[in-house]
Amino acid sequence: MNNKIELLKPKIDVVFHSLFKKGNEKITKAIISSITKEKIKEINLEDRHIVGKYPKEKLGILDLKATLDNGTICDIEIQLADNKDTAERFLYYWSRIYSSQLEKGKPYKELNKVIGIIILDYELEKTKNIKEISTNWKIKEETSFINLTDKLELFIIEIPKVRRMIERQANDKLIQWMLFLDNPNNKEVLEIMDKNEEIKEAMEELEEISKDEELRWIAELKEKAIRDERNLMEHAIEDGLKQGKEEGIKQGIEQGIEQGIERGIEQGKIEIAKKLLSRNMSVEEISEITELTVEEIQQINKK
Repeated sequence: MNNKIELLKPKIDVVFHSLFKKGNEKITKAIISSITKEKIKEINLEDRHIVGKYPKEKLGILDLKATLDNGTICDIEIQLADNKDTAERFLYYWSRIYSSQLEKGKPYKELNKVIGIIILDYELEKTKNIKEISTNWKIKEETSFINLTDKLELFIIEIPKVRRMIERQANDKLIQWMLFLDNPNNKEVLEIMDKNEEIKEAMEELEEISKDEELRWIAELKEKAIRDERNLMEHAIEDGLKQGKEEGIKQGIEQGIEQGIERGIEQGKIEIAKKLLSRNMSVEEISEITELTVEEIQQINKK
């Protein structure tokens, strides 16, 4: 390994989607298999990466879509900051991909299964008492537990839980992959590379894309925005608690936290947009990275 290269963090979305992109089917197949626990023979990736090995490649959107050999569609996204809407956002993205398959006149029964995978760099409140790093969600009847359909399956993976599991399940491939995403410089990851060929290959690819100056620049912007967002959220919670105490009602706390979080997220997106505009990046590309609308970015550009 070239120690002179400062490796980018794979859990930053722009790095993740440059790593697991078209052309890197082997490692993408391996990480999906570690999550679903299913053997995957073939995989087809859409060309939706942010930047590739060459800075002039077109920017794309921030979810990874893969079609398996049996027709199942996997959609993977990674989220580092808790915006308090994880479940709702996750289900929305799943439904968008599921419904987009249906062409006019096509029967519903021909819709392929869609597996939604979301990797979180925080722990969900609803799953805080579950020790496992991955939870699997389906639609089941409440008393009989009969599965209504096999077309919907969701996986939620929580990176912070990995540290508590590594000693007992060091050979678990999912845990190995999450360690790599969390910190490829960790000593455990270096040891894992000796027995996990796909992670070794992913490390080699990470070293290559870490040389890309444009990707480094965008990744640094994203990481700073995430840090700022988390900081603003902490202040929002403090302000919300203070407001709630002053008003003496729970609603004051909830409103204060919600308003602060919204302001923090929006400000982080605006700061990234301003810096990308300064590099003469098109408003369409900036919209795909920040999730701001083209109109919002145009307004920022006028200021």
